[in-house]
Amino acid sequence: YSFNKNDKEYFLNNSVKKEKKNLDKYFFFFIILIILEFITVDFKSFLFIDTFHDSVFLTPPINYLNSNKFFQSTLYDYGFFGNNLGLIINYLFGYYTLGSIKLIKLTLILFVKLLLILISKKLVDYLDYDDFYKKLFFILFTFSLICLPNYYDFTAYFSPRSTLFLISILLIGSALCEKKFSEIKFFIIGAFSLLSLLWWFDIGFYINFLLILLSIYLIVHLKMRSLLFLLSGIFASWIFFLILVPFDEIKDFLYNLRFVMFTTDYLIGIEYLKPFSAGSTRWTKALLIIFLSSILLIHLNFSKRLNLNFNLKILLNLIFISGILVFKSALTRSDVHHLKYSSGLYSLIFIFIIFYFIFFYLRENKFINNYLSKMNIKLKQKIALFTFVIFSILFLSGFLDGKSINLTKHKLNNLNNLSLNLKQLIKAETKNYLKPADLLALQRYKALSIEDKCVQYFSDDNFFPFFLKKPTCTKFYLSNQIIRDFSEEEFISEFEKSMPNIILYESPTKLMFNYDNLQNAMNFVRENYEFYENFNGYIFYKKINN
Repeated sequence: YSFNKNDKEYFLNNSVKKEKKNLDKYFFFFIILIILEFITVDFKSFLFIDTFHDSVFLTPPINYLNSNKFFQSTLYDYGFFGNNLGLIINYLFGYYTLGSIKLIKLTLILFVKLLLILISKKLVDYLDYDDFYKKLFFILFTFSLICLPNYYDFTAYFSPRSTLFLISILLIGSALCEKKFSEIKFFIIGAFSLLSLLWWFDIGFYINFLLILLSIYLIVHLKMRSLLFLLSGIFASWIFFLILVPFDEIKDFLYNLRFVMFTTDYLIGIEYLKPFSAGSTRWTKALLIIFLSSILLIHLNFSKRLNLNFNLKILLNLIFISGILVFKSALTRSDVHHLKYSSGLYSLIFIFIIFYFIFFYLRENKFINNYLSKMNIKLKQKIALFTFVIFSILFLSGFLDGKSINLTKHKLNNLNNLSLNLKQLIKAETKNYLKPADLLALQRYKALSIEDKCVQYFSDDNFFPFFLKKPTCTKFYLSNQIIRDFSEEEFISEFEKSMPNIILYESPTKLMFNYDNLQNAMNFVRENYEFYENFNGYIFYKKINN
């Protein structure tokens, strides 16, 4: 096929409608299966705290609850929704805990699995297979996908933040492939321009870039009516936001956007390892999978022998391009965790292509086809159902995802104690998660700052505001957000208005905070504060009484 859209052989003109086989029964089975997996999760295993990463969900809600302001009280590093998961529980029950926040993240992983099943069904629906091959492909491919996200590892292929991105992919794919309600779908997709930026900043940037590519596609293919509805959704959502939200909050929201856009690579940047260098196995594998997927996807797009229909090509290309956008996260901070959680979408395409060529060989093999032709329909249905049952047992036992610790007996115990485990997770006192040294430091900080109305620390230990039930003294709740020639002056300006008697000048935890990044701010601190106490490595300063 041709790449020239004016050519009769244009690769996206191949829009012959294929008969859809009924996969609803197995789709329903998969829904039951992932719900069963969810309620057998060991919720007790989440009773721990990472004082750096978990605190990004604990401190921002404290700032809001003490000020009734969002962007004015906190400079979000994840996003409005991402940093305020605790507020959802707080509005329901009047308080929030780390356990309740983790439960929301676990629920989002459940939704990710559901969305992956929907994507799998969409892709398989567009395959030109007979009923038996289609069901077998759907079963094997879907099991491969729902094993990618992991409740015990929020960075495994798909993270909780992936939920909205997968929804946007499904909506865009549905709008491009199916004419029914397409105009309404394009309008909703346009509204994702704002919604995604309020979700998680990085997902927001990726979705907005995807909207730019979608607009270009619609212009090139002269789909002006669809483009009009897309732009209407974008403008309507932003106008609605600008009218309803106070001006000061909008100003700080835009400042927050600018801050994240221009500083994230600098703040958390880790260089991507050179392929085939020492210790670069994961990094090299990621690039090889992307490269192979690219080559094979080009072949799928243009091969007349394979002859994929329009809808399947659109959805495959959309998912792959989306995967390349998300891979930006692996290029920004190239550690194992970011590499893993940015690999889900291109891995999905790679897995699909592998299955596609395996089934292509099976369907082309005369011996196999002759053998299958002698089978009656009921026998084929039994084989498909038996395959599903076997893989369900392997899936629930933890064998498929390699989590051998999650044995069937262990899962049955979790199911039997579901209510108790959930209550323990949600209601457990978060301070009980702290290490003894951190707990002692917290108690000391509480005693020293009893008269202070806010908390100020220069450390990667960000858990103090939540446990002290006090807001941060500035919106820069993470110390590494204070950057020379960018945010330093605004920090000093805010800090001058709220200066507490006691500040935490240093702590043992050293991850990303660097004193060299805020020399002027630290000079200001030393002019107004003096050493007071070194408590097991937690160094406190006291305000100088002029």
